[in-house]
Amino acid sequence: MNQYFDMQLLQQHALLFLLNFLKERHYRFTVITPLSHERIIMRKKNQSTNLRSLKDIFGWNLPFHPEDLDTQLFNPLKKAHLIRIENNQWISNIRVASLEDELFIHSAFPTLENDAVFFGPDTYRFYYHLKQHLLTHPQPLQRSVELCCGASPVALAIAKSFPAVSEVFSVDINPKALFYSQVNKKFVGLNNVYPIESDLFSNLEGNFDLIFANPPYLMDIHERQYRHGGNKLDGTDLSFNILKEGIKRLTPSGSLFLYTGIAISHQGNKFLEAVQSWIKNYPTFKCNYEEIDPDVFGEELDQPAYQHIERIAVVLVKLSAI
Repeated sequence: MNQYFDMQLLQQHALLFLLNFLKERHYRFTVITPLSHERIIMRKKNQSTNLRSLKDIFGWNLPFHPEDLDTQLFNPLKKAHLIRIENNQWISNIRVASLEDELFIHSAFPTLENDAVFFGPDTYRFYYHLKQHLLTHPQPLQRSVELCCGASPVALAIAKSFPAVSEVFSVDINPKALFYSQVNKKFVGLNNVYPIESDLFSNLEGNFDLIFANPPYLMDIHERQYRHGGNKLDGTDLSFNILKEGIKRLTPSGSLFLYTGIAISHQGNKFLEAVQSWIKNYPTFKCNYEEIDPDVFGEELDQPAYQHIERIAVVLVKLSAI
């Protein structure tokens, strides 16, 4: 047990050193979709180059040689097992992405592990729409919580953009996500963000002025935590549970902001039908449903679970008292 915590501490120090190292060198990296990422990797692998850049190593997660990386960075990452050797080259086990003017640690590409911590285009869209919502619908925000927070980039960015918020809890069931959240919190330097391991609200007390979430919304055959949202509602079981549990944990003036993907079949939209039926039990609340992108993750339509699905759309669902 002590060895485990010693390694976590070693990794935390190495990751913070990496983030500061990259920030001093004005590192920026925007995460793109997995398919686009694969295309760029293939292009770069076919290019003749004598040296990998920091973006190649920590953004594109390309293999590199020790001489490609400053020794003051290579050695602590190696000691903390944050890089590994494969086919006589080294590969980073983590990736660093930028959001606004901050950098965030998350899992390396490809995110195949069950406990992988995902950061992608949804992260940017989620943050943008949530920020616009808060700018155009100002409300008191003493206590807020992000569910399914991953590495907590959105919770941290919101806390930084809205300093009047007293407390922001970032919640996930994945210990690795919370470890990365702690590292990112320390790097950003915010003391009012609290990463907590919890299955939605199970380890949280009290009510919240703002509940926001970008949960997993795909039907994943491997049921990986960052992707799988359940099968009953075509990937949106978790999203629907967030609405059902969250409405009970709002303050009188509180609101819930859900960003999620919806699988739509020729028979209709199971999620929307479930929400419309359920919200009738809460006549004092209003529910706004808005489709903001009609077609994402089109490659999923090739999977067996999606043979009855025509498209996957991204929607915003907002709950508040009338």
